[in-house]
Amino acid sequence: MNRWIHAGFAALALLLVVCLVVFWPRPDDTGVRPPLPAPSSGLPPPTGTPPTLAPTDPTSPCVAPPTQRLRVATINIHGAVGPDGYDLPAMADEIRAWDADVVLLQEVHRFRAKSGLDDQPAELGQLLSMDVVFGRNFTRPPESEGGPRRESGTATLSRLPILSWSNQLLPNFPGLQQRGLLRATIDLPGGAVDVYNAHFQHTRGVIRIVQARGVRKLVAGNDRPFLLGGDLNAESGSPAMQVIDTFTSDPWPLVGVGEGLTVPPRVPQRRIDFVLYGTGGWVPEQAQVLASRVADHRAVLVDYALPRRADC
Repeated sequence: MNRWIHAGFAALALLLVVCLVVFWPRPDDTGVRPPLPAPSSGLPPPTGTPPTLAPTDPTSPCVAPPTQRLRVATINIHGAVGPDGYDLPAMADEIRAWDADVVLLQEVHRFRAKSGLDDQPAELGQLLSMDVVFGRNFTRPPESEGGPRRESGTATLSRLPILSWSNQLLPNFPGLQQRGLLRATIDLPGGAVDVYNAHFQHTRGVIRIVQARGVRKLVAGNDRPFLLGGDLNAESGSPAMQVIDTFTSDPWPLVGVGEGLTVPPRVPQRRIDFVLYGTGGWVPEQAQVLASRVADHRAVLVDYALPRRADC
C-alpha cells in the first residue's frame, strides 16, 4: 500500500515539473501575442528620412498656377475667293465655328478688286470681335486712280489681347512673290507668348530652305514660349521641314487625327499646313484638319496646354 502511495506522489511530482517547464513565462514574454509580421514587398526597407510633401495650401507660393490652354488654327484663305465666288462673311462664319483663341491666315487681301476692295483684316476683326494684326508682304498699284494700293500678306486674329507685333520679309528670288513672317505677342494670364505666322514660297523647293533658315534665325534667342504655324508649302521630311524641325516639334505624331492632309481642299493629298510648337513647355492635346467651303486649303486646328511652374 505504501509502495502505491509513493508511486502516486512521484508521478504527481513529475507532472508538476513538466507543467512548470512548458508553461512558465519566458523572460521576454509580455503576456500579449506579438503581431504577425507585415507581408514582404520584396523591396529593401526604406532608409533615410521620408520626403517632405509640397504644401497644399492654395495660398502658398509653391503651388503651381493653373495650366493654361490655347487653341490655334491656321488656314490659307485664298482671299476668301472660293468655288462660289468671293464670300468673306462665310469665311468668318467658319473661323467662328472653330472656337480658336488664335487664328493664322495667309493670302489675306486689302483693297483688291477680286476681293471686293475690302480691308479683309479689319473686317474679319470686326466680324469676329478679335484683335487683328496684318503683315503686308507685297503691294501693287491701286485698282483705280486715287484709291489705296493693293496689298496681300498674312493676318493673325486673337481673342486675347495682342501686346505687340512685327512683320519680317523673308528672302526670295527676284520675280517671285514676296513672303513674310508675322509675329504676334499674345497676352496670356500666366505670361506672354509669341505666335509666328509664316507663308513660304510654293514654286521653288530651294528657296523654301532659305526661307526656313531665315525663320530659324529670326526665332533664335526668343525667351518666350512660342508657336509657329502657317502655309509652309512643304511636306514633312522635306529639306525645308528638316530645317524647321531643328527648332520646333510637330504635334501630329503625338495627337493628330488622321493623316493631316490639307491640299487640295476637296480631296487632299498633301500636308503642307502646320501649327508647330517651340520652346516653353507646350503640351499638345489634340490636332485635327477641318474642311472649308471657301478656302483653297483645309484648316489645321491644334489644342495646346502650357503648364506653369510654381515660383518658389
